[in-house]
Amino acid sequence: MLRILRRLTLSAVPMKKDCIRNVRHYNSNQKILSKFCSIEIIHKQFYSTVIISPSSEECNDEPNIAEIIGENKELEHKLKVLILEADVLRQEGKGIPSNAFLKPDHWRELLRLPSKSGRRKYLEYLFKLEKKKENRLKKKEEKRAAWDESQKPIRDSADAHNYELGGNNILLRIYETTMNQMYNNRLIQAMQFGQKLVVDCGFYNEMTTRENTNCAKQLMLLFAENRMNDEPFDLHYCNISKESELMKRLHKSIRTMYEPWFPLNLHEKSYLDLVPKDKLVYLTPHCRDVLKEFSHDDVYILGAIVDKVNNEPLSLAKAKKEGIRMAKLPLDYYLEWGSGSGKSLTINQVTSILLDIKNTGDWKYALRHVPRRKLMEFFSGKTDNNLPNKFNRYNQNSVTSRLKYNYNKSTTESILNNRIPSRYNRKY
Repeated sequence: MLRILRRLTLSAVPMKKDCIRNVRHYNSNQKILSKFCSIEIIHKQFYSTVIISPSSEECNDEPNIAEIIGENKELEHKLKVLILEADVLRQEGKGIPSNAFLKPDHWRELLRLPSKSGRRKYLEYLFKLEKKKENRLKKKEEKRAAWDESQKPIRDSADAHNYELGGNNILLRIYETTMNQMYNNRLIQAMQFGQKLVVDCGFYNEMTTRENTNCAKQLMLLFAENRMNDEPFDLHYCNISKESELMKRLHKSIRTMYEPWFPLNLHEKSYLDLVPKDKLVYLTPHCRDVLKEFSHDDVYILGAIVDKVNNEPLSLAKAKKEGIRMAKLPLDYYLEWGSGSGKSLTINQVTSILLDIKNTGDWKYALRHVPRRKLMEFFSGKTDNNLPNKFNRYNQNSVTSRLKYNYNKSTTESILNNRIPSRYNRKY
């Protein structure tokens, strides 16, 4: 901690203002950049631009320690060290978000990270989110200013034949609330007559905070893509815990998910208590059995897990322990994977594949949801396009390329005669 305080004193900048943020200094010669007042933007390698805001209010906006850790004295000391560490990185010109942007959840996540490099990467990630938010608000204000300065269309209610902008319209306007009611009506019909699809949300303890965040986003996309399908599944999220990190993140994306009228089945109990065991099929990529034909009578289970850190076959072990049938998608039968590309798919991608195979029965059509960057066709096409033109010309005009698969005696003789000079044709 003394080392951090010493570096802070070395990096202090005497200015008329109280303090200035995002100033880069050099520790080697202990010289500080001089012209701060005229600098507005500093270019960095890992982000496009950084807008300096030398406001004293931002500098005095310190995090509330009591709200973050409560009365834990050990964490209080560690949190103060992390605040000083963030200030040091900010004074060095690193991509560190402002204290006003950092929420108590962000500080708790920083307390859980064991390494300094991990904390720095997480702070850079939050810094990019902050800049995206600022740019989004800036573009919104610019659009509002442009709309205020533009000439408004004249609305003449008496002229029924005016079909210009702001006038009459022969088409009925469909509002977003109407579309939401239509999609929710589909889900209500699926609850009554549709096929069930179970999502096992009991792996939240096996994932890190970032993996829980990614998993919650995938669950949100799963619900959205299923809702927009013509014949959606009857979704059942089982083994949930409202106090878990996964459900908290999902609740931030879907605010009305706990309402009684919301068309989503949430269960804290297991799927074994809802569906007979002989109808359950756990879809896991670690098993040997391949799902060659889709069954409309079975109830398929998807494991809500993002295994970027922990690659253990947790879904396989759980299915074996509970004595449930297992299967995996026939990816290797219909796809040729590229070298170095992983075969893992997100939960919403697997759901889109199941929706298409349920409605069409064609695996080739259903597997269109697999990202193209993972397939061999993407790498082969990319390589061919990047070849120089002279190599492509040689390959197109070469005799071997034209005779490799289509051999014809007359065609061969004509090609040879065309490539051999006329004065030597008599010898051959």
